Amino acid sequence: MAGSLVGGGLSVYLGQRITLLMVMPFCLVLWLGMAFTSTVWILQLMRALLGVVQGFIGTTAGNYLVEITHSSLRGCLIPFLDIWRQFGILLVYAVGSFHLTWREVMLVCGCVSTVPTFIALLFLPNSPRWLVTRGREQEAYKALVFLRGPQYNSKIELQSVVDHFQEEATKKKSAMEQLRQMREPNILYRLTFIIILTVFLQFTGNIPIVTYSIPIFQAANSSMNSYGCLVSIAFLRVAGILVYMLVAERLGRRVLVITSSLICTVSLLLLGVYFFLQSSGTDVSAITWLPLFSLLVYMPFVVILESIISIMRSEVFSNSIRAMAVSLTSVVFFLSMFLSTQLFPIMTETIMEQGVFWTYALSCLLMALTTAVLLPETRGLTLEEVDHVFKYGKKVVLPIPCVYDKVRISE
Repeated sequence: MAGSLVGGGLSVYLGQRITLLMVMPFCLVLWLGMAFTSTVWILQLMRALLGVVQGFIGTTAGNYLVEITHSSLRGCLIPFLDIWRQFGILLVYAVGSFHLTWREVMLVCGCVSTVPTFIALLFLPNSPRWLVTRGREQEAYKALVFLRGPQYNSKIELQSVVDHFQEEATKKKSAMEQLRQMREPNILYRLTFIIILTVFLQFTGNIPIVTYSIPIFQAANSSMNSYGCLVSIAFLRVAGILVYMLVAERLGRRVLVITSSLICTVSLLLLGVYFFLQSSGTDVSAITWLPLFSLLVYMPFVVILESIISIMRSEVFSNSIRAMAVSLTSVVFFLSMFLSTQLFPIMTETIMEQGVFWTYALSCLLMALTTAVLLPETRGLTLEEVDHVFKYGKKVVLPIPCVYDKVRISE
C-alpha cells in the first residue's frame, strides 16, 4: 500500500518509465539479499521492502501500459500484466517441482522478474501523455511515432492529447494538486465507483481461494489429488487471461464483467451447496468432483474480472489525475486483498465453508448489478474519449486514426 502511494507520486514527476527503471535494480537487490542472507530479521525486512517495491511496480506499470497503448488494442494488451502474474505463479510451481531450496527459488524469481523488464524498458520511450504534461510535446511526438509506427498519423493523436490537457489547464499538475482535484463531484464519482468494484472483486474470493486451495480441497474430502488440482487451477487462470485477450475488443468491458460475475456467482453457490450437504451429514461420495468442477469454472472468469478492473482503474480517470487516483485505488486493492485473505479462516470458523462461499457469491452478484447500472462501455475509446463519457455522459469521438486506417471513422 505504501509503495502504491509513493509510486504514484513519484511517477507524476519522473514519469512511469523512469520510475520503473529506478525501482527494478532495487527489486533485484532485495531478491538476491533474501536468497543469501542468513539473518532472520534481515530476511523479514527485505521481504517487507519487496512488498513496497511491488506496490511501486504494480501501480506504475499499469498506468504506463494504459497510456502508451492505442485505444483499439488496449483491451487486448493490458492483460499481459495479468498473464505474466499468472505465469509467475506457474513458474514457482514448476521450480518447486524440481525440489529446489527456497533460496534457489528466490534467485530464479528475482532474475526472471527484473532483468528482462529492465532491459526492455531501456528501449521504450516515456509515455506521450506524461511528456505532454511536462510541456515536452516534441518528445511526445517522437514517442508516438515509435509506438505507433511511421505509417500512423501521430500528429492527430498528439493534438487531441494536447487539446485535452489545455482544456483542463493541467500541463504541470503536482501530486498534491491531483489529490485536491479529486474532491470534484465528477472525479469523486469515478473514484467511488472504482473503489466499490475493487472491494467487490477482492471479496469474490479470488486471492483467498488461491491461497487456501489445498485446505479447501482437504476440507471437501475430495478423492482427487489436492496438489494436482492446484496446478490445474493455475493453468486455467492463465487460460482465462488468454481467452479474455481474444474476446475483449469484441464483447467489451461491460458485457464481460456482467457475464463473468454471474458465472462466478453460480460456481460459488454450487461450491457452497456441496459444503452445506457435507456439513449436514448428507452422503456426498457421488459428487466429490463438484468442488474441483466449481473452481475450474470459477477460476478463469474471476481472472477475467481481475483483468478488467485493473484496466478500468487506469482508464476511467483523466490524464491530469491518473497517477494519484490509481495510487489511491491500488491502496484499496491491496488493503481489501489483505482483509479478504486474513478473514477467510475466521469466516470458515464462524459461518463455515458454505457461508464463506455464499458470501463470495453475493459479492459477485453485487458486482454484476453495479456494473449493469453504473458502468458505461469504454471499448475502443481513447483515454480522452473515456474522460468525456464520464464527464458528460455521452460518447465524443475524437479525430484519432485507427492503427489500421489512415482516418478513424465513427460508426
